Order: sequence, then C-alpha cells, then structure tokens
Amino acid sequence: MSILSKQKMENQILKEENYTAFNLKNKIFSHVIFETSNFTQSDLRNTRFLDCKLNGCNLSLIKIEGCRFQDIEFQNCKLLGIDFSKCDKMFLSIKLKKCLIDTSNFSDLDLKNTLFQECVIRDTHFSNTNLTGSNFTGSDLQGSTFHNTNLSKAIFLGAINYSINPLTNKLSKARFSNPEVLSLLEYLGIIID
Repeated sequence: MSILSKQKMENQILKEENYTAFNLKNKIFSHVIFETSNFTQSDLRNTRFLDCKLNGCNLSLIKIEGCRFQDIEFQNCKLLGIDFSKCDKMFLSIKLKKCLIDTSNFSDLDLKNTLFQECVIRDTHFSNTNLTGSNFTGSDLQGSTFHNTNLSKAIFLGAINYSINPLTNKLSKARFSNPEVLSLLEYLGIIID
C-alpha cells in the first residue's frame, strides 16, 4: 500500500522511494526505516516521525512546521535549507551521523546531548540553542554560527573550521582538540606567534 494512502505507517522498511515535492502532511511514521529515499521539497508539516531511521536520504528544503522528530537517527543524509526551529520542540530528539547539513537553522532549540558525528555542517545557525553535552566529533563546521549558545560539556574532538566566540557562548568543560582550539582566541584580540 502506498505511503500516500495511509495515515499511519509502522514497522516498515522503505527503500529508494521518491517523495519529491509530495504532500506528506499529518502522517505518522513509527519504527519506519527509510533507505536512500528522496524527500526534496516535501511537505511534512505536522507529520510525526517516532523512533525512525533515515539512511542515505535527501531531505533538502522540506517543510517541517509542527513536525515531530522523536528518537530519530539521520545517517548519510542530505539536510539542506531546513529550519528545524519550526518543528515540534516538545519531543525533539535526533542523532546525525555523517550527514551534510547546509544552510539550516537549529536556533532556539533544546538539543542537549545531541550527536552530530562526522557531519559537514556549513553555514548553519545555532543561536540561543542548548547544546549542553552535544557531540560534534569529527565534524566540519565551516561558516556555522554559534551565538548565545550553551556548549557546556560539548565535544569538538577532531572537529574543524568552527568559529565560536567564548565571550558570547557558554563553553564550561567543553572539549576541543589542538590545533583547532586556538581559533577560540581570535575573539580575544590575542596575537599568537
């Protein structure tokens, strides 16, 4: 049965599906695995993803106002131009592994202990975000913005190209690697020879 004709889908594995620009509003996906599927420009407003896995999927430019991502794992996915600040904040729980995240927005969210492992996170906003204990191990954060963000106990081991102002973000007990950690000093007006 087609995903379009069902309101609720449970315990399914869907492979190589094309949902480009589809209307998937108000649907419920529970324990569903999506493999190499394309959701580009799909309308996922008020849809619920509960304990789902998305592997190798393209979610570029999806509409997610009111969408619930509860215990969701994204692996090897493309997430371009997504405003996560508009999704349902109440149950937001995501893991991202080896994903391409570009020009997206995670501002004003509670993403405590969120995994962003080995991701390329370019030109993405993390303003007023709680990232306490989050893990950016091995990620490339080129052009991403952190402002008034709680990064206490966050892990940036092996992360590169981040630009984090220690004067406008909380960094207590955050972990960084050499030599990238020296980028934190650029905001202090210090000259290192």
